[in-house]
Amino acid sequence: MVITGRTRVFTILAHPSINVRAPRIYNHIFSRMGLDMVYIAHDVPPRAIPETMRSFSAWSNLSGFNVTIPHKEAVSGLVGCLCDVSRRIAAVNLVVRHEDGTFSGYNTDGIGALRAVGDVHGAVCLMIGAGGAARAIADALEGAGVRQVLVLNRSREGASRMCSLFGKTQVRIYQDDPLEHIDLVIQATPVSKEIPFDLEVGRFKRGTRILETIMGPTALSEKALNLGLEIVPGYAMLYHQTKRNFELLTGLDLPTAFLDEAFYSVGYGTT
Repeated sequence: MVITGRTRVFTILAHPSINVRAPRIYNHIFSRMGLDMVYIAHDVPPRAIPETMRSFSAWSNLSGFNVTIPHKEAVSGLVGCLCDVSRRIAAVNLVVRHEDGTFSGYNTDGIGALRAVGDVHGAVCLMIGAGGAARAIADALEGAGVRQVLVLNRSREGASRMCSLFGKTQVRIYQDDPLEHIDLVIQATPVSKEIPFDLEVGRFKRGTRILETIMGPTALSEKALNLGLEIVPGYAMLYHQTKRNFELLTGLDLPTAFLDEAFYSVGYGTT
């Protein structure tokens, strides 16, 4: 890869950024497609987000950036134009920078999750967490005909705020509902070394699907696998997000073969 003064730059806003694999994935794709583009990472503490966004507006060869924990909500408030999903849930995970320095914000968490888990029509979902990713996925589940989304969150106030975004719909706070009735679990928190809320995973019925939004192995997925439950790994969601994100960032179609290669190159599977 040869980087010049004309190379289009992409990045990701994270904190921390040490485990971010997006640069390796995107740079693999750029190289295979012969594009004069490069992807880097920015480790930015929350207090510096407004200043960072101002500098990004003036960065002429910056074409866009991904946004991850803990910045999705803060960045959404600093973007002039939001897609319908981002406007509804007040969170973005992708920002496109235009030539005049303005931004358009998108959220593809829901798209990625839906394509990873498959058909959810009529399903009862347990949503663990109430952050930006949880809200985006709940929004997508609602649109796909899920019967109910039960929100389990460390802060009841946070869960209430999330549910209020959906009005009088099927999204409500989890209230000791029987785990045996759950069809789909979305683990949308950063907790990996312990099972969130000490859930009695053994109470989930056979056939329950569990989507992890974390890329690596977790205590929850390990326990669920031992019990014969179906785990949808975080990289499956990321795989589908990356295809859509690439198209939004570059305006180009992404050949599936190159996407598959990129994921295998960083130790992930595909779908």
